[in-house]
Amino acid sequence: MIWQRFKKKYPRSFVGLAQAPLLDGKPALDELRRAINDLGLRGVTITSQVSGLSLDSPQFYDFYETVCKLDVPVFVHPALVPMGYEHLKDYDLPRVLGREVDLTVATTRLIAGGIFDRFPNLKVVMAHFGGGIAAVKDRLVGKGYRFGTLQKPFAEYFDGIYFDMAGFEGGLAALQCALQGIKPERLIFASDYPQDFTGVNTDTGKGMTELRNYVDAIRKLPIEADNLERMLGGTAAELLKL
Repeated sequence: MIWQRFKKKYPRSFVGLAQAPLLDGKPALDELRRAINDLGLRGVTITSQVSGLSLDSPQFYDFYETVCKLDVPVFVHPALVPMGYEHLKDYDLPRVLGREVDLTVATTRLIAGGIFDRFPNLKVVMAHFGGGIAAVKDRLVGKGYRFGTLQKPFAEYFDGIYFDMAGFEGGLAALQCALQGIKPERLIFASDYPQDFTGVNTDTGKGMTELRNYVDAIRKLPIEADNLERMLGGTAAELLKL
């Protein structure tokens, strides 16, 4: 298999994640177990909604139970074309803005829908700083009582989620905003490189330069050295059992 050959050639450079087809029932869960137990993949990736279903849907309970038993993290990437946002259909807004809105909604629904009460050992990594959810965290914390479903304060659930740092093309404003509401040890360095990291075609050769600049900017943040190292790889290594 391609993955096995790749892993053999670069054993210390890459790990793989399984893509889970959440609506395919038992065969999908069997394949997920094979991917983790037999192929050595270290986690699973899903999208922020699946065929219009939100991530708190009971249809996904068997999946969450399975990943908890496998003890692997779930990486949530934005859906390619999020459904349910009628005013985000033109100007390429489904990709530019809709994905980030959907990540914020998905993160909130995982908490409000009681997923972390039902599956307390579930490890979730939300992409793109959770769509920038830190900017509205105070509102969610203050209004969480309206959900009528929480067994603990909203902030306790929120602080148990991980967030990756991709999606904003090295945007320091997005990073600074995230740090206002997300603990640094819950942030995981990531980028969209080589997919248009700088906002220009990556064949210009600027991609890796900007990526290095992003890393350098992170290292200069006024944060304890231990937490910086966790942001830049330590937390990811822990989740992926490296």
